[in-house]
Amino acid sequence: MRPIDVTAPPSFAAKARWVIQSFLDASAADASAEPVRYPSSALAGSEAAVAWFAEAGGRPPASASDGLIDFGDGVEDIVASAFWHLSRWEEREGSPRDRHGRFTAAFSAADPERPAVDALLRRFQDATGLPPRSGFTVALTHDIDTPWRWSGRAALRAAAAQGKAALRERRASDVLAEAAGLAAVPVHRLRGTDPNWTFERMRKIERRHGGRSTHFLMAGHAHRLDGVDAAAYDRLRGRIVRVVAEGGDEVGLHPSYTTSDDPHRLAAEKHLLEGLTGGPVASVRFHFLRHDTHRTLPALPRLGFRLDSSQGYPDRPGLRAGFSHPYRPFDLAADRPVDLIELPLAVMDATLQDAHYLGLSPGAGLARATAVLEQVARSGGAVAILWHNNRFSRTYGRGWDRCYDRLLGWISDRGGRLCAAEDVLAERF
Repeated sequence: MRPIDVTAPPSFAAKARWVIQSFLDASAADASAEPVRYPSSALAGSEAAVAWFAEAGGRPPASASDGLIDFGDGVEDIVASAFWHLSRWEEREGSPRDRHGRFTAAFSAADPERPAVDALLRRFQDATGLPPRSGFTVALTHDIDTPWRWSGRAALRAAAAQGKAALRERRASDVLAEAAGLAAVPVHRLRGTDPNWTFERMRKIERRHGGRSTHFLMAGHAHRLDGVDAAAYDRLRGRIVRVVAEGGDEVGLHPSYTTSDDPHRLAAEKHLLEGLTGGPVASVRFHFLRHDTHRTLPALPRLGFRLDSSQGYPDRPGLRAGFSHPYRPFDLAADRPVDLIELPLAVMDATLQDAHYLGLSPGAGLARATAVLEQVARSGGAVAILWHNNRFSRTYGRGWDRCYDRLLGWISDRGGRLCAAEDVLAERF
C-alpha cells in the first residue's frame, strides 16, 4: 500500500489522510513505493476548502461536475470534495429530517444513483496511477422485522386494516393478496406454518447462485413500529438463530426503532442476541434505517460492532455517501476515522415496491436495481442489498421473490460475488 504524504494545515490534515486512505482501500494494490502527495501537482489543494471546513462550513458549497465541489476558488480539489460527500457533512446537526428522524435522499444535494465519490475515485486513480479493483461484491441481507405473520389477533386486525387501505386506494393486487392471505389463516394454523417463515426459500434461492446472507434479527420492541407482537418474536428468536446458523448464514443485530437514541438499550439488545448466538454479533443495521450518522456510528465500536450497513436511503436506491466501497466513517467531533466498517446499502426492496416510496412493479424494480449495481461493478465495489423475509412469501411476495432471484442471477452473470456482510470484512479488511 502506498504511503500518504499530506502537507495540509492541521485543521484539514486528518480529513485528507482519511479520504486518501479510503481511496487506496478502494483501489487495487500496486507495487509502487511513491507516496500519494496532497496537495501536489497531481492532487490540487483548495485553500478555500480548507478555510471552509475550518469554519465548520458557511453557505453550502456549489456542486460541479463528476462529484467535484466548488468551495469558492474554482480549484478542482478531489480530496476536499470527497470529504464533503463521504463524511456526510450535509447530515450534521440541524439538517432536515423526515417524520422518523431520518436524513433522506429528498434532502440531499447529491443524486445517490449517480455516485459522486465513485467519480472522484476515478479521477484520483487517474492522477496517481493506481489501478481500479476488478470484480465486485454484493452482500445479501435480510431484515427480519416480522418472522411470523399470524401470531395473534393484533396481526389479524393489522392485515384487515391493510386490506381496507388497499381497497380505499384502489390497489387491486394488494386487495387480492390480503384477501388470499386471510383466507389461508386456518390452513396455516392447522399445519403450524406461516407465510413469513421463509428462511428455507431465501436460502434455496441464494445457494442456487452460490451465495450466503446476513439475517438482521430484532432483540427488542419498545415502540409500536417495532412490530405488533413482541411476545411472538421473543418466542421465535432462538429458533430463528438456530435456523440461520445451521444453514451457514450470518446473524446480525437489527436494533429497534428507538435504539439510536438510547445506547443502553442498544447494548442490552446486543447482549440478548449474543446470548442466543453463543458468540459476538459483529454486524448491525438499524430498524427503519433510523440512526444519526454523526452520533450513532461513532458509538458502535465501543459496543463491539465491527460493521454497520445502515447507510442507505429509504426513499431512493443508490449510494448515500456516493461511494460503492466499504469505508470507515469519519467522526467529525473527534476529527478521526471510526473503527468501524460501513458497508453501503445500495438497494432495498421496500424502496422499490412500497407505494409511499417508488411504487414500482417487480420488473421496473429489477431494472432500477441493476442500474445501480452496474455502477458498483464498474467501480469494483462492494455493497449490500436488502430483501425482507416477507417478500419471499408465496402469498404476499407479489413477485418480489422472483425479482430477487433474477437480480442474483444478473449479479452472477456480471461476475459479481455473492456473500454475507461478515465476508466483506474478511475480504477487504
